[in-house]
Amino acid sequence: MDEKEQELLNKLEEIEKYKKKELEIQKEELKFGIESIIGSCQMIQNSIPLSNINDNNKNDNLRLLSMKKLYESRLNYLSNNIWNIEPCHHSLIEFLLFEKEESLYSNISTIGFIDSNDISADKCLISRNDKQRIYVNEEFKFKIISYSKEGNQMKNGGNKDKFTIHIEGKQKNRKNKWKIVDLNNGIYEVKMKLKDQGKYSIFIKFNGININSSPFQIQVFSKLKQRNYNEINQPKLTFGSNGNGNGQFKYSYGVTVNSKGDILVSDESNHRIQIFDFEGKFISTFGSKGNGNGQFNYPEGICVDLNDNILVSDESNHRIQIFDSNGKFISTFGSKGNGNGQFNYLNGITINSKGNIIVSEYDNHRIQIFDSQGKFISTFGSEGIGNGQLDDPIGICVDLNDNIFVCDHNHDRIQIFNSNGEYITQFKVIQPTDITIDPNTQNIIVTRNDNQISIF
Repeated sequence: MDEKEQELLNKLEEIEKYKKKELEIQKEELKFGIESIIGSCQMIQNSIPLSNINDNNKNDNLRLLSMKKLYESRLNYLSNNIWNIEPCHHSLIEFLLFEKEESLYSNISTIGFIDSNDISADKCLISRNDKQRIYVNEEFKFKIISYSKEGNQMKNGGNKDKFTIHIEGKQKNRKNKWKIVDLNNGIYEVKMKLKDQGKYSIFIKFNGININSSPFQIQVFSKLKQRNYNEINQPKLTFGSNGNGNGQFKYSYGVTVNSKGDILVSDESNHRIQIFDFEGKFISTFGSKGNGNGQFNYPEGICVDLNDNILVSDESNHRIQIFDSNGKFISTFGSKGNGNGQFNYLNGITINSKGNIIVSEYDNHRIQIFDSQGKFISTFGSEGIGNGQLDDPIGICVDLNDNIFVCDHNHDRIQIFNSNGEYITQFKVIQPTDITIDPNTQNIIVTRNDNQISIF
């Protein structure tokens, strides 16, 4: 018992030391703030006589004007700075009992522990649904789970006002709404609404220090109106013609859209990628026939990742090439073969919510999964007619749950797998060539070899 008492007293002394140290730092910061306020008042007070100067005294006039910006800067700093006048530490120090139904003697060493009850920013966790699709002006929620400096999950609240949130994005300069709700159990729920589509970084701080996992990135989408496919009679936009000039195609194959709404097309037999704006106006092109970096030998599948980097399945070069949003070469991976990370005429390509790259290769009758840098993760599928087996898989996409949809072309079916490649189910489609999912309705849209489109 004496040993346990001394252990607990030592812990109290340790807590006292760092509490005193951090309170001293806070005291010095407040002292500096008070001195800054007093100094600014004196500086301005000393300048008051200059405001009564004779208009003919130009030197004093110029001096007063030159000091105006300095005064404004100093006053803006003082008025906008947030001075933490409340103690930075919770006053409560807890003694917590372990819940064990054993004799006191055998349990003395673990009878309980002392917790400072102070939140540690670097131990807090963010809990959110990574697969949630976030829409403009719709509530997005996540939780902050607070932990003490000793690494124990907090069991009480009261620290809501010490958390701050900052949102960064390239979108319009409009104020996004957010609030923090104290659940009074050490967990704080954050609710926010973002006003514009695009990518955002969410910064969360406790007492001015970024918490663990901060910042994190999210993508916000515009909520589309419900679709009536029967009303689609004429295309909204048509562009392109046969040829090899800018805006012309020789077998336009893959198509995708980036976050700005630009349209990217793989111009297969011209061995290049073309980029157009949302009105179909030509912006730029990159690529030529060959096997060097940035060259293509029949580019087919195309997609963009969360950073708008462009990924292209370079079919007859048996590789994936990655470019930035302007078409500048970044990297490549893959070679001809049937081993892990090798390809034998690859076709479809897509990205899941984790940024993993998923590729279909029709001569190896399989799907391969890579991380965002092109490092091999796993593969599934083999040649055959059974569930999970494939014959010339080509088009591929993922849904909001990262389930993988594959056009099993020669078996006249779509097969669905989970994110790990485990077979879920299938449905019949005559010679499917490509597939996508309507982000608003989650309807499945499939193109077919007979020049028809099926919607499920």
